[in-house]
Amino acid sequence: MSLVAKDAGADRLADAVRQVNAVRGRGRRRSVTVATALLLAVVTVFGLSLSVGDMVMPIGKVVETLLGGGDGGSRFVVLELRLPRALLAVLVGAAFGLSGGVFQTVLRNPLASPDLIGISAGASAVAVTAALLFQVSGLALSASALAGAVAAGAAIYLLAWRQGVAGQRLVLVGIGVGMGLSSVVWYVMARSDVTDAQEAFRWLAGSLNGRSWGQFWPILGALALLVPLTAVAAHALRPLQLGDDAAAGL
Repeated sequence: MSLVAKDAGADRLADAVRQVNAVRGRGRRRSVTVATALLLAVVTVFGLSLSVGDMVMPIGKVVETLLGGGDGGSRFVVLELRLPRALLAVLVGAAFGLSGGVFQTVLRNPLASPDLIGISAGASAVAVTAALLFQVSGLALSASALAGAVAAGAAIYLLAWRQGVAGQRLVLVGIGVGMGLSSVVWYVMARSDVTDAQEAFRWLAGSLNGRSWGQFWPILGALALLVPLTAVAAHALRPLQLGDDAAAGL
């Protein structure tokens, strides 16, 4: 009887292992399918962005220009106007995706992102205040936005601390802080000159219009530093999906 019971237990364990492996396999196939579809979409839009515009160019001519051919006009349009803008769009999108993935893992919330928990609002509040009240611009304005994001993140973390930081509490505190900082943005813009407020709003919304290689290289350098660090930290972030207590135990 004991041998029969052991065999039955082994069979149940084997069935459970097969079911878990089947679920994991479906998840991997789905992830690969979605990633492939998104990659194809990015490549398609990237190619169209180099081809379509005030001067429409066939894809063949775009490829020829990228390989060093083409006349002076096509080289200027593709290499100096459209290519840096398209590459910058890809890098910025990758940065958004990277930050969203980190926040979703840490907070165990598929909707988490820097703009949800108030970090983007902190950057916006400091940047708008610096631009409209102190006429800050250029790299100084970007630095002020970064400082605002760091300060907002630190404040949210401290306000959410109760013998540790729970993901849900951090999200709720971040939403409240973000709403308060957003009101600061709109108040400063409402009290400023209309033209200046429009420029500030355009800066907040963001635009790839007129972007050049000068804006591309700093973003590339930042991602070249942050992507490997995030990849190294990804293994340590996975236990957070099991909860704070389980992660601390692991």
